[in-house]
Amino acid sequence: MKNKLISFLFTFFALSSISFCSSAEMLGGNKLLEWEGGHYREDIRMYTLTSIDYIKDEPEFDFISLSDDIVLYDNKYKKDIYLIPSTEKKTYKKEQYLLTGSYRTKLLNLAGISEDDTVFIYDYLNNKLKSVPVYGLNTFAVVNTYYHPHEPYELDAYMFGFKLNSNMFDQYASYIVYIGKENPFSQQPLTPLVWHQIDSKDFPVLESDDEITSLIPVYNPEDLIKGDNFMAEAIGLRFYIQNYESPSNNEIVIRHLIILDSDSNMITNVVHGYFEGGMLLPLSSSIDDNKEMFQWVGSILKNEPPVIFDFSSEAFSCRPLFQFIHPLHEYFIPRCDCRH
Repeated sequence: MKNKLISFLFTFFALSSISFCSSAEMLGGNKLLEWEGGHYREDIRMYTLTSIDYIKDEPEFDFISLSDDIVLYDNKYKKDIYLIPSTEKKTYKKEQYLLTGSYRTKLLNLAGISEDDTVFIYDYLNNKLKSVPVYGLNTFAVVNTYYHPHEPYELDAYMFGFKLNSNMFDQYASYIVYIGKENPFSQQPLTPLVWHQIDSKDFPVLESDDEITSLIPVYNPEDLIKGDNFMAEAIGLRFYIQNYESPSNNEIVIRHLIILDSDSNMITNVVHGYFEGGMLLPLSSSIDDNKEMFQWVGSILKNEPPVIFDFSSEAFSCRPLFQFIHPLHEYFIPRCDCRH
């Protein structure tokens, strides 16, 4: 929930209303701008599909948590709204509760969802779409894995949302979920990026006043050492990567990404990295059906620029970060009720 540990990444990016601001630090001779969340697209509300396999005597099922959109507390941080049908309002013993009647109505109202909305579930890597009407799905309160099985549970130990039969979905697919009146997905195949190592002199040269936007906090960037350079081409664009390594162990800690259009105009100039517990994902050097591909580009949403994503894997935050390929560096992250 918003007032709990939703997701460090989502909270750091999505809940800040401050635009990014300049820092005095430099990276490779250019000023590094620390990202402050000002370009998070609040109007794009997506969710993830979570597999639940720890409920006693019940087979695995999928769940869409709406908890990131629900505030259970008043301005004095006291529980103000109760969504679980139980005589006990402070401690609960069940792992899950079916929400019907006024409880279901209250949940949907809090999340801004109506019974005549549709749940669109999109496998963006395989370009497959499923849709289910809201009125056809059960609403549940399901205890979050970080609180399970330490009963009794308090209200905020639960996730609130839609329960789905896991047989409907491929457990290895990559899903994002939208709930609304119309399908927002462009349903166009995405393109994996195939990276080739290049000489450092072939990496785009920045002007002295070009500023690099960081998508993560970067500590002591001036101490980092330049590593290898890579280039990929797709959807009429050229993608360049400059690795930066730690001086103590030569570990790659950030990647500088520059994207040029067909006229060599720079439309993206950012730094990707990872948070505590995360890691940078490999750069794929060939297309192999037997190996997972990382870094994809293409159109996901109608009437929006193409996106690029999958530079890092995060342990304690929502992912992926879908960055629009656009000079404004806008992005969206699916809401995942990630607590730790």
